[in-house]
Amino acid sequence: MLATFDLPGHVIGIIIDSDLTEQVLDEVILEIKARFDQYDKVNVYLELEKDHDIGFNALLKGIKFKYSNADLFGKIAIVTDSSWFQNAVNVSDIFLNVEVRTYDVKDRLDGLQWISI
Repeated sequence: MLATFDLPGHVIGIIIDSDLTEQVLDEVILEIKARFDQYDKVNVYLELEKDHDIGFNALLKGIKFKYSNADLFGKIAIVTDSSWFQNAVNVSDIFLNVEVRTYDVKDRLDGLQWISI
């Protein structure tokens, strides 16, 4: 299940309460693309709730989307307790001109505060 919430206009919050599959990622991408039409730069808060898996194909698709649209992102906050997903995100962002931070679920408020500035 995918839930979205609004923060300041250019910030979109997305919480995923299921495994992150390619189909779920397609929904996430649609939500983000809708913001691209409204703002020059979009900040994204993405939280994967506890005990859910990230599909490898979804990870690759997400990285491809991020690279293809890097100039449209301001900041990205990824909140998950999956250490391998956090590491994959951090490594994939070395070559992007987008500020990306990862947070554990227990630190979600830090992520929300950072993404909203």
